[in-house]
Amino acid sequence: MNKQEAVKKIGELRVILERHRVLYHVHDSPEIDDEIYDSLMKELAKFEKEFPELDSPLSPTHRVGGDPLPKFQKVTHEVKQWSFDNVFSFEELKDWEDRNIKILEKMDSASLPTYVAELKIDGLKVVLTYENGKLIRAATRGNGEVGEDITENIKTVRAIPLIIPEDVSITVIGEAWIKKKDLVKLNKERVKEGLPLYANTRNLAAGTLRQLDPRIVATRNIQIFAYDIEVSPMEFSNKWKRNIGTQEEELETLEKYGFLVSKDRKFCKNLEDVQKFYNTWINKKNTQDYGIDGIVIKINERKIWDALGYTAKTPRAGVAYKFPAEVTTTKLLRIVVQVGRTGAITPVAELEPVLIAGSTVSRATLHNEDEIKRLDVRVGDTVSLRKAGDVIPEIFGVFKELRPKNAKAFVMPTHCPSCNSKLERIKVGKELSAALYCVNKSCPAKHLEGLIHFVSKKGMNIEGLGEKIIESFHDIGIITDAVSIYRLKKSDIEGLEGFGEKSAENILSSINGSKNTQLYRFLYALGIRHVGEQTAKDIAKHFGAFDAIRKAPLEELSGVEGVGEKVAQSLIEFFSDSRNSSLTKELLKYINIEKVKKSPGGKLKGRTFVITGTLPTLSREEAKELIEKNGGKTSSSVSSKTSYLLAGENAGSKLTDAKKLKVKIVNEAELKAML
Repeated sequence: MNKQEAVKKIGELRVILERHRVLYHVHDSPEIDDEIYDSLMKELAKFEKEFPELDSPLSPTHRVGGDPLPKFQKVTHEVKQWSFDNVFSFEELKDWEDRNIKILEKMDSASLPTYVAELKIDGLKVVLTYENGKLIRAATRGNGEVGEDITENIKTVRAIPLIIPEDVSITVIGEAWIKKKDLVKLNKERVKEGLPLYANTRNLAAGTLRQLDPRIVATRNIQIFAYDIEVSPMEFSNKWKRNIGTQEEELETLEKYGFLVSKDRKFCKNLEDVQKFYNTWINKKNTQDYGIDGIVIKINERKIWDALGYTAKTPRAGVAYKFPAEVTTTKLLRIVVQVGRTGAITPVAELEPVLIAGSTVSRATLHNEDEIKRLDVRVGDTVSLRKAGDVIPEIFGVFKELRPKNAKAFVMPTHCPSCNSKLERIKVGKELSAALYCVNKSCPAKHLEGLIHFVSKKGMNIEGLGEKIIESFHDIGIITDAVSIYRLKKSDIEGLEGFGEKSAENILSSINGSKNTQLYRFLYALGIRHVGEQTAKDIAKHFGAFDAIRKAPLEELSGVEGVGEKVAQSLIEFFSDSRNSSLTKELLKYINIEKVKKSPGGKLKGRTFVITGTLPTLSREEAKELIEKNGGKTSSSVSSKTSYLLAGENAGSKLTDAKKLKVKIVNEAELKAML
C-alpha cells in the first residue's frame, strides 16, 4: 500500500470508528459487535504504525491512554466558569423569576422568558476547548478562573469527540460521572487490595480524572454529559453564535457534534411546568445510573440570558433547584464553641459519626445562641441532621421524647474560651448581631484562624500548610504570625514528628512559590473583615497597587463598584491599626505583588459607556468586557458624566435620557471603530 492509499484508508477508518463511537456511547444503539469495533481499531493502528507521519494525537487509537504525567499543569480558562445560585423551594424559585422580570422591565423588555429544565448531575465539571474543530485542551473547573489540565485523561473518554464535524472554535462544558455499578465493582477490588473505598460516584469521577496515569482513567468508564457551549467574542465569529437562539438549540447542536447529552430535559412555558418536572424527579432520582441532586433551570432565550447578565458570582438567567436535603439522625455528644478570625463565636455540635450524602459526618454547626434556644437542643439528645446543597451539615430537629433524664441545657460562654475577654454582640447596620464576638484584637484563637485564612487556597495558596499543620507549628512557636511563615528554615521543620527532609523541602518550596502573588490574593489573605474574594478583585482592579489601596480615603474606597461604605470603613480601620500596618510592611519584604495588567491599547481610557438594547453580535457582558479591556468604564445609568450610550435594538428609557442630556449615542459598529 502506498502513502496515497494509506491516507484514504486511514481517513475512512477514522470516520467509521467515530460514527460507531457516537452510536454506542452517545445514542446507546450500537450497530456492530464490540469485536468488530476492536478489529477496525487494530487495523487503523496497524496503518498508523506503518505510516507514522499520518498518525495524529486525535486519532481514536490514542484513547487508550499515554504515559503517566509527572503532575497536573494549571490552566487559565478563556471564559470564566460561573456557578449557579441555589434555591430550595418553589417560593425561592419564584423570587428568582421576579427579580429577573423586574430587571427586564427596567430595560423596557416586553418578552417574558420560557425555560429549559435539566437534571443537575452530581459529578465533576469539565471544560473542553476546541480550536478549528479539534480538541486542544480539557480542564477541571478549579476556582472558575484557573483549573488543571486533564487533556490526556479526557482523551480516553469515549463519550467525548476528539474532532467535531465543523471548523469551529468553541468551549464545551460538561459534567463527568461514573455509573453506580462501576463504583460497586471498583470498591470490591479496592477491598481486596486493602485500599480506602470511594464514598460515592462523584468522588470516584473526581478521583479518576485526577489520576496522573491516563491508562487508569481509560479503564474506569467515565461518562460526560455536555450541556453548554461558550464562545469567546474576541476569538470567534459571532455569526455562528447568533444561529443558536435558545438553550434547546444549543443542546441539539451538541448532539449533532457527537456529544453525549442527557435526554432527561424539558421545555417549560412557566415555573409551574418546572415544578412538575422537579416533582417527577424527586421520586425517581435514585433510579438512575448517576447521582442527581436537583435540577437546573435556564432561561431558554439567549437574548434574554445575555440581557440579564451576571452578578459578581453567578449568571442571573440560570438557577439550581436543589432536591430536599438528605437527612438522618444521630446522637449529640457535646457542644463546643469556636472562635473565628473575625471573632465570631460559633457553637459546634460534636456527633456520633454518621454517613450522610456520601460522607461521614461527626460535626455540625449550631449557628448561634438564638438557634440553640429555638431548637432547645441539649447534650445527649438524638437529633435530626441534614446536609443541604453541599453546605456544612446542620442540626434542624430534636427528638425530645428520646432525651436522657440528665440532659442539661447548653449555656453560651460569657467570655472568650481562648483569651477570656468578655463576649459582646456587635452592631450590624442598626441592629445587634445574632452571634457573640470576641473583640480582643490580640485573641490567640482569632490570630490562629487568621493564619489559617492567610495560607488558604484563595489567599496565599501555600500547599502543605493545612489547618492541622498551622496549629501544630503555632503551638510549638515556629509560626507566630504571617511574617514568620516566610522566615521558616529547613532546620525548623525537619525532625519534627511526621516531618522528614523531603516533607520539609516541600513545604519550603510551596512557601517560596507563594512569594510571587496577585494583588487581590494578598488583599484577601490579610483577612480584612467584609473583604471576600470578589471584593478583593474589584478593589485590586480599581487601584492597581497595594499602596494606593492602603492610602485611599473613605470616599474613594466606597466609590469602587462592589465595595460600599461598610467594606470601605473596614479597610480604613484595618490600615489605621499600627499592628496591621507593621505586619503588611514586613510581609512585603518577602512578597512580590505582580503588577495588575493594564488594559491593552487603552483607547477608551477616561470614557464611560452605558449599554442599552440588543446589540447585533455582542451580548451586554461581551460589550462590557470589550470596553473595559480597552481602558473604558461602564455604568448602569445615564448621567451627565456618561461619555457614550451604546445602543442596540429595542433601546428603552436610557435612550431618552441620553438624548435629554445630549450624551453621544453610538452603535456597535461605531464602538468597534474606536478601537
